[in-house]
Amino acid sequence: MKAGRAYFIFVSILLVFLYYCHGDAYLIIWGGIRSEIFFSAMVLLIIPVLVNKGVFRNLLKNQLLLYFVCYFIFMAIWVALSFFPLTDLTTHYGYIKKQGLNFLILLFCMIWFSRDQNIEITLRYLIPGVILGVILNFYDATHIGDYYAMADPYKRSTFSMIYARAAGFYLDPNVSAVTLVFGLALAEPRIKKKKQSLLLILAVGLAVLVTLSLSGVLVYGVFIYRKYFIGKLRLGSVLVIVLSFLVLSFVVRELMQRKVLEFGPGITQRIMAVVDPFGSDDELVSKNSRAILLKNAFNKFADHPLMGNGLGQHQFIETEQSEETRAGAEAGPHNQWLAFLIDYGIIGFFVYSILFLLLLPNARSPYKKEIYSFLIIYFIYTLFSHTALINHSLMILLPLVYAMGRLTTNNYVDNEE
Repeated sequence: MKAGRAYFIFVSILLVFLYYCHGDAYLIIWGGIRSEIFFSAMVLLIIPVLVNKGVFRNLLKNQLLLYFVCYFIFMAIWVALSFFPLTDLTTHYGYIKKQGLNFLILLFCMIWFSRDQNIEITLRYLIPGVILGVILNFYDATHIGDYYAMADPYKRSTFSMIYARAAGFYLDPNVSAVTLVFGLALAEPRIKKKKQSLLLILAVGLAVLVTLSLSGVLVYGVFIYRKYFIGKLRLGSVLVIVLSFLVLSFVVRELMQRKVLEFGPGITQRIMAVVDPFGSDDELVSKNSRAILLKNAFNKFADHPLMGNGLGQHQFIETEQSEETRAGAEAGPHNQWLAFLIDYGIIGFFVYSILFLLLLPNARSPYKKEIYSFLIIYFIYTLFSHTALINHSLMILLPLVYAMGRLTTNNYVDNEE
């Protein structure tokens, strides 16, 4: 019995560890070994779970699994259609490989969370996981020099994975920041003492801030609003918040114009577009790389609005229109909805929308508050990222949140006993 419990605790801790400690391609702590090796090896860990008949029963009723099976069939149809010249579709086969690995991670987690008790165990260990994520963000913030070695993971510091700004163990600062807020939203209700809860919330806020991720700051603000202000916010409080933002914007703008604060050109553009959108530089917003990217992404969707451009084509949006910066470079649209529209056309919008409906909790779930916080944060994240169905961390979270929403109060009481 003790050995069985130790096994469940070990795998749950491993999931939480991998949730916070891998980039898009590498596990840094093992010297840059491809993370696919570890995620594939984790499949072996589910064998003891499969002997439980209840796991199979829950898996057969798993609508999230059915959704992703249908989604992969949908992808296969689009690949098949790309062989017909009249459709004008193109397939990027590297994207299929990424999605295949994600489906493997997703399937593993669906099987794992089909055992109800594993949900609470994993949530419990998300708390030290959040603390670990905070530490890693601060560590990388103090090792920003690794930015210059970002092309080769073997030349970076032992425990650092800098890609642009301070990004924890992630390649993407938005992922690093938002992942922390996801973990906070799910794990914080497990903390019973208000002082400890407040300390964790403040620590996450600082760790999000050092990433310089605007989407991270936004979703953290949403979490704070839902935690402390929803139903309590008065006009006076709104005015204080607006005034505080204006003062902060003025201070940041002055420090950046006086070159007391200096960041890379892409970061400077994005920050200035927020704190000084109507400033003296009339071309500031028009030259903003994200603004140009969004414009080009909409144009690419408009070229083929019915059936899209084909699988994975959202990754090839021109990022700049000016030779002064990065003319000719390509990137994703930094918006998951646009990514689906570009790849699949207007039908892609409806395909992705179904996922949100499936994640809604049942009326008797004891985790309703946490799930609604997750869904709001996840929706905001999709507006800033085109990796909301590729990121490995979300492949762990989506099955967890779905399983939390399927529990009822009676299941929850049984698990506690």
